[in-house]
Amino acid sequence: MKRSMLSGQLFGLVKRWLCACFLWVSGFSLIGNALAEDPASRETFDAKVSPFLQKHCVRCHGGENPKGDLLISRLSDTIAAESDIDHWEMVLERVSSGEMPPEGEPQPSKAATDAVVEWIESGMQDYVSILDQPPTTPHARRLTNFEYQNTIRDLIGFELNLIDRLSKDPVKPYQFNNTAALMRLGPEQVNRYLECARMVMASAIVDPQKPTVHRTYREFKPHGVDKGLGLDEVGVWGNRRHSPATGIGVKEFSSTGEYRIRIKAAAILPPGVEELPLRLVMGFGINVNSATEQIEPVGTVRLRNSPDEPQVFEFRGRIENHPAKPGRVVKGKQLPASMTITPQNLYDDGTLNDGRRDLAMPRAVIEWIEMEVPVVDVWPPTHHTQILFDSSLRVSDPRAYVRQVLKRFMSRAYRRPANQAEVERFLAIHDLVAPELGSMEAAMRETLAMVLVSPQFLYHTTAADDDSLRGYEQASKLSYFLWGSMPDQELFELAADGRLGDQTVVEEQVRRMLADERASDFVDNFATQWLSLRKLKTVPVNRDLFPRFLYYVNAGERRGTEVPYRPTIRDHMHAETVGFVGELIRRNASVLNLIDSDFAYLNQPLAAHYGVDGVKGDALRPVSLTPDHRLGGLLTQGAILIGNGTGTAPHPIYRAVWLREAILGDAVPAPPAEVPALNESVGESAENALTIAELLQQHRKQESCNDCHTRLDPWGIPFEQYNAIGRFQPLVPEAGTRVSGFNRQTHHDLVGYNAYLKSIHTVSVDAKARLPGGFVVDGMRELKDYLLHDRQDEIVENVLRRLLSYAIGRELTWRDRFAVAKLLENGKQRDYKFQDLIVLICNSKTFRGE
Repeated sequence: MKRSMLSGQLFGLVKRWLCACFLWVSGFSLIGNALAEDPASRETFDAKVSPFLQKHCVRCHGGENPKGDLLISRLSDTIAAESDIDHWEMVLERVSSGEMPPEGEPQPSKAATDAVVEWIESGMQDYVSILDQPPTTPHARRLTNFEYQNTIRDLIGFELNLIDRLSKDPVKPYQFNNTAALMRLGPEQVNRYLECARMVMASAIVDPQKPTVHRTYREFKPHGVDKGLGLDEVGVWGNRRHSPATGIGVKEFSSTGEYRIRIKAAAILPPGVEELPLRLVMGFGINVNSATEQIEPVGTVRLRNSPDEPQVFEFRGRIENHPAKPGRVVKGKQLPASMTITPQNLYDDGTLNDGRRDLAMPRAVIEWIEMEVPVVDVWPPTHHTQILFDSSLRVSDPRAYVRQVLKRFMSRAYRRPANQAEVERFLAIHDLVAPELGSMEAAMRETLAMVLVSPQFLYHTTAADDDSLRGYEQASKLSYFLWGSMPDQELFELAADGRLGDQTVVEEQVRRMLADERASDFVDNFATQWLSLRKLKTVPVNRDLFPRFLYYVNAGERRGTEVPYRPTIRDHMHAETVGFVGELIRRNASVLNLIDSDFAYLNQPLAAHYGVDGVKGDALRPVSLTPDHRLGGLLTQGAILIGNGTGTAPHPIYRAVWLREAILGDAVPAPPAEVPALNESVGESAENALTIAELLQQHRKQESCNDCHTRLDPWGIPFEQYNAIGRFQPLVPEAGTRVSGFNRQTHHDLVGYNAYLKSIHTVSVDAKARLPGGFVVDGMRELKDYLLHDRQDEIVENVLRRLLSYAIGRELTWRDRFAVAKLLENGKQRDYKFQDLIVLICNSKTFRGE
């Protein structure tokens, strides 16, 4: 039997088994539609609710064309079915928020509004209380790509870049993609999972004999310093051919294994510069006229030592994670693939577009670079012996040894003890492939690859009806919430001992896990999806109006295009927002700091962008703020402001939608297809340009737009004090002024261009808005004050709902309303501290599935 035939037959068998298992795990509990016996008071409805609806709602929400898809006649006088809940909840949201009745209509008294809100909430709570069981999370929820990669890392003990080999996970603004509705599995995905599984096991299990070690070494000499940068220097600009900046070629390397790169380096630091970030990348060579070469970072070191005191720095990684450039075809023969190690000087003080200053900028001095791969200091490596461990059974009873290996590996892969039937199933697979593959190592690679395409690995761990597995389910819930990965040994042991039902133990574990470096994965994934940060990199920034924002090629045929292969200010802004949220969690600070805070999370390029003095280096860190900085919280961060703009001008509607969706938790409907779009070019250079306020006023004159924009526009107007690249801008040109982009002949340099801009920005920004409910704010400061004083419960409730939805892997419904209300009440007693809210969620019945 050929290997390809064997693998095909085996995969077909496993694929059929996987599909059968998928049908088994796809079942989930459905909650019946229990009917209640009129849980609300008819007297209250007749006396208070019905008159309220007639007086304040029927005119707009009655008749043949009701606004907002809400028809009052659909509302029943009791809350006795799910259809009643859906309609009444919409009324509750609009009335309790103060959006309805809209401004300009007769306004009810607070007592009248409170009576309606109390009647609806009481009826909903009574209905929820008679349901047979709480809402449940469907069992069939596969790992997201993010979770899959992290799980593989913690299962085998090292990182492999697998996400790009998988089918893309869906992305929806302001929503999480870890729900059962989105995390499904199809045949094409199974093929990719098998490809990844075989790659993983080929790296994790090695052959017994030590492999050949490939070594590369290159030395650099300080020649040519009289002509500028020496041949041992790496500058921001002006690097010479044959210097370290052009990279060193790696001609021989293994296909798998750990590599070790060592570099002897120092830095020439001008006065006032404290360090130079030197990054190594490996893959294709990047010193070519192309922006599409493939590379992966090796690591970054911050040089503080002078050339008089050179130091040796060491980097380690996996060779599998770096793309090899295919060799050229010469006379019909394919030459070997190659890689290039390239050092990069990543110094950035925010002035890189202000002109070439080769010798005035910090430079790295590199004496030599060496690489060896694979590293064989210990053979076989630890990641191998953790799977194929030493045992006398390997010789005396090989089949019993395989059974032990399977039991240990599968129990970790499944995140709960593998039962005997499961182990025997894979033992049979091993027996099938072993005769053909020959060695123990080869047979176990193929067998364990099949474990990694089983539903018990690809889907989240559930106890189903087996109470003995309840602790393991809780361990997985905690670890995938806070780490995006499998439980560690401590969680496994607590699960085995049945201690994860103890709220004190859970709190200890939550705080331990949040202090672990793996929690940064959770913060990044959670914040990126919740705040819709991916939009930041999709907005094309107007280079003519903002010539200093990005770093551009200044010579050659690619002059004026963005410099590739370097972190950009947009990368820093994304990291700023994620790091800021992470810092609030680390400090256990109040979530209200999301609206305003006394610190920002900055590095030197960001500080230069925002106008904050005294920040040195590329490392992000908390920086204290003063009121003059006009920063603090999320609302003034570049990732939010640029991602919700046009790249040429601020866009108050985009920013208003973000505020209502991400911060206040409102679901803002998309505009109907027939509604004309608000001109996205507002603020561009144009002689007849309108101010944004004038444009919005015209837009609201159209009946199809007025209803939504009346509730939406005011939230975006205060953001007008921040321009398209997220900087505070209190002044703008007069209406109709044509704004010129940067022109070197006219403005000479960026200093001249900034002087020109200052001369035409003479009119104060109109940032005054009347919010729904009648409260007037003038600018961002007053908007923040209003949110913190009048809307803090809504803000905290939204954060709780986001965290809870992410934690349990499903969207919340009206059934969760009162569970969230209880969390909010308990959170208030703890001053809305971020870590404390997460602890409350992890100890809640909703999270535990009770």
